[in-house]
Amino acid sequence: MKNIYLVFLVLFLTSCFNKEKSQEKSLSAADTELLEYLFQPAAGQRPGANVVVIKKGEIVHQKSYGLSNLEQGIRSTGATNYRIASVTKQFTAMAIMILVHKGKIKYETTLKEVFPEFPEYGKEITIRHLVTHQSGIEDYYRFVTDERTEQMLDREVLDSLLHTTSTYFPPGTQYQYSNTAYAVLAQIVEKVSKQSFAKFMEAEIFRKLGMDNTCVFELDQPIANRAYGYRKENDGFVFSDQSMTSAIQGDGGIYCSTLDYYKWDQALYTDILVPKNLLEDAFYDWDNHTRTEKRGAGYGWMIDFRNGIKMLHHSGGTSGFETQVVRVPSLELTVVLFTNREWKGRFLWHNTNALASIYSDYEFAMPLEILMKKEIEQQGTDAGIQLYDRLKQDGKYEVKKTTLPYLGMDYLRAEDYKIAGALFDKTIKEFPEYAGGYHSWAVLSKRMGETEKAIHYYQKVVELDDENEPDLTAQAKEQLEELSKTESESKNQ
Repeated sequence: MKNIYLVFLVLFLTSCFNKEKSQEKSLSAADTELLEYLFQPAAGQRPGANVVVIKKGEIVHQKSYGLSNLEQGIRSTGATNYRIASVTKQFTAMAIMILVHKGKIKYETTLKEVFPEFPEYGKEITIRHLVTHQSGIEDYYRFVTDERTEQMLDREVLDSLLHTTSTYFPPGTQYQYSNTAYAVLAQIVEKVSKQSFAKFMEAEIFRKLGMDNTCVFELDQPIANRAYGYRKENDGFVFSDQSMTSAIQGDGGIYCSTLDYYKWDQALYTDILVPKNLLEDAFYDWDNHTRTEKRGAGYGWMIDFRNGIKMLHHSGGTSGFETQVVRVPSLELTVVLFTNREWKGRFLWHNTNALASIYSDYEFAMPLEILMKKEIEQQGTDAGIQLYDRLKQDGKYEVKKTTLPYLGMDYLRAEDYKIAGALFDKTIKEFPEYAGGYHSWAVLSKRMGETEKAIHYYQKVVELDDENEPDLTAQAKEQLEELSKTESESKNQ
């Protein structure tokens, strides 16, 4: 049996290597122009990006942009190893799945069972709560003091939790994204397997899939083909490769290339690592311990739907790096984008979605805001809004209530207030009962120092009290209290 498995593995990996050489699909002139526009900020003598599009087992698009090392002028390639940040979580979740498959733990195993020294509230937290962001455990950033000079490690995250007494909410009752949970999961892997997290991942995942370039970050250990991280400052870029929390492994510590990720992606269609029925659980939302068909969180994946098509995705961001993966299993389509700089706005989300749309022949609808942004920047705000009106009924494009305000908020963050205001106005005209348009205008008004206008729009949000947007109502009430107090103090001076 073992020999049969090895033969199958060799054939699988050989197939992967052969498909890496696949020919690229020829694109229309319009699609080519769109991609050139979207990726232009990553080209040239700047921190770069690497993208791979995988369809039906083949790489149909692969391109490298910019530099992986500014100081030495090293260009990025498909073999460049990027810190993939929170995209790491799907690998950590797989480590847990492997241990479950081997009978070493169960998803219902509690934190207190694995670590008897853990506080009593650990009896209520299961491994599934951790892997689906439903544990409620505290954010590790509160354990990082200003005086700290050495990077925090996963073990320190766990040790810090030993001195806490409660969770943010009862485990299993709600979702709250948690980096802490995945640092704890890495420690569970170490405790149960009796290996370091890095060695377990190498032996059980990377080596088995032929991911020869991929590794878990370890202090003072070299990384082959390493990209270094940067952030934009004024008109240039500054080195920004590490932070006090970037040595934590379980939540974001893997370095991987896009070509190695291809091998991982293909393995997720097979039972090479775990049986398919166990693997499938990773790709669904979980309500406590019940699998659901809703949008939400799986095991290291976010679950969503576009025009009825299920999509799996996850982004990552850490000092000097941002990453994004979009996976559409029904179309056997995956887009991978790794970069070694920090970005404003939603550069990665826009670009991965555009590629997924183009390479699915628009079966995976493209968010209309992507084309609007290009039109606004090239032809002006009015042209962008006219484009919206022309295409909003076209099934090739995704149009939601959030399309216009999300794009507007990108411009607000860039301090292009006139464009932002025009998009918020259009939102209110299109969706007069949607609180998001008024909330966006309130944020912009406050930013511009127009207090009375901000109060008016926040009051409108509270008046609508949209049950689908409870956070907006809560934020509006909080802002109204703050603004009213500020206005009152100003009048009394």
